[in-house]
Amino acid sequence: MNIKTLTITNIVLAIAVVILFVMQLGSGRKEVKVADTPKKVEDLPKETASENEIIEKAFKIAYVNSDTVAAYYDFSKQMTTKLKSSQSSAESKLKGMYSKYEKQRKAFEAEAPIMGQEELQRKAQEIGVLEQTIMQKEQELSASLAKKEAAAMTDYVYQTDKFMQVIGKDLGYDYVMSYRVGGPMLYANPSLDITDKVVELLNIEYQKSRTPKQTTVE
Repeated sequence: MNIKTLTITNIVLAIAVVILFVMQLGSGRKEVKVADTPKKVEDLPKETASENEIIEKAFKIAYVNSDTVAAYYDFSKQMTTKLKSSQSSAESKLKGMYSKYEKQRKAFEAEAPIMGQEELQRKAQEIGVLEQTIMQKEQELSASLAKKEAAAMTDYVYQTDKFMQVIGKDLGYDYVMSYRVGGPMLYANPSLDITDKVVELLNIEYQKSRTPKQTTVE
């Protein structure tokens, strides 16, 4: 799950600002002829290195491992526990209904040879109705679980985003990105990983949000 999602527009604008800044710095330099271009890295002009430093320091960026956050973030753990509880309750209800259906079906199959035509039709109809009821209940429970999961994820995203606005600002970062194996970010420099610190601060903010506010009695 992303803690902070950056839009393509923001990224393009950020890159554009850096490029324009570098172009302005380089516009006052003398033109370098092809024949005078150094062949070795160490022979590059000093101003090139300074421009690179400016680009690197233009934004303070860090990232968190979203898989680690999901595993150790209290909000995430509580959300997962609630969803599993709802799923377990739904499965228990369906299991009871299936058990009742199987008993009636087996009893019907055993007694069918000695039943009269009218009773046979009535029992078959009862079992058919029960089967339809189970299928309908299964669809209802599945839809209910999906709704709860969507609501939980929406709450998770908005609450975590609100916490990260505080955390990112307090830590002094311009951008805090999300990284996970198999995600869109193919590589992240380990030196920029602030996952442990963010998890710690997220849990602090989450616990603060759960603490009832004290009201002053006049």
